Amino acid sequence: MRTLVTNLKGRCLFDVSMKSQIDGLICVQSDEVTEPCLDKYIKGGTVRIENQDPLEVCEKITNIIRGAKKHGEVYVAFDGDFIGALLSFAANKEGVDAIFACFQEKSFRLPGMKMDISETRLKILEVLDLENCTAITIGKKVGISRSMVYKHLSNLMEMGLIKQSQMFEKYSITKAGKMVII
Repeated sequence: MRTLVTNLKGRCLFDVSMKSQIDGLICVQSDEVTEPCLDKYIKGGTVRIENQDPLEVCEKITNIIRGAKKHGEVYVAFDGDFIGALLSFAANKEGVDAIFACFQEKSFRLPGMKMDISETRLKILEVLDLENCTAITIGKKVGISRSMVYKHLSNLMEMGLIKQSQMFEKYSITKAGKMVII
C-alpha cells in the first residue's frame, strides 16, 4: 500500500497523487482549514493540527508517518506553511520513500536528506533531554572520553541541537534537539 501524508490542497495534491499512484491519503491540516481532501476518491482521512507548539506538532506528524509505514510505502508532500516545514523535517528524519514539494502550483520530487546524527550524538541528546549536564557528566553517562564529549558537543551546538548555559558549565537540549529524538 502506498500512503501519501500531506498538507497540500487543490491542484498540487491532485498532481502528487497522480505521480505517486497512492492507495491511501492522510491530510494533515490546521484547524482553520475546511477544504476537503480527496476523500471521495482515495481512502484515508484528515488529521487536524490544533496545536502551534512545533515540538508537539512534529511528534504528531512523526507518529502519523510511523503508523503509515507499518502498512507499506509512505510518501510525503508539503507546501511552505508551518505544517509543511514540519512535514518535510519528519519525512527526512523518518526516511520515507519519496518527498514532494509544491511551489507556485507545481509539484516536484525532492531528494531525501540524511541527518548526520551518530548513535553517540543521539545518546547525548537523550541524556540532555532528561536533565542539563556538564561535559564530564555527559561523558560518564554516555561512556566516552572527555575529548570525544567536547567534539560531539561542539558539533551538536553548531547544528543548533544543544546550547551551553551562560556560565559555560552545563549543556541543555534545544527544541530542535528534542525534535531529532522523537
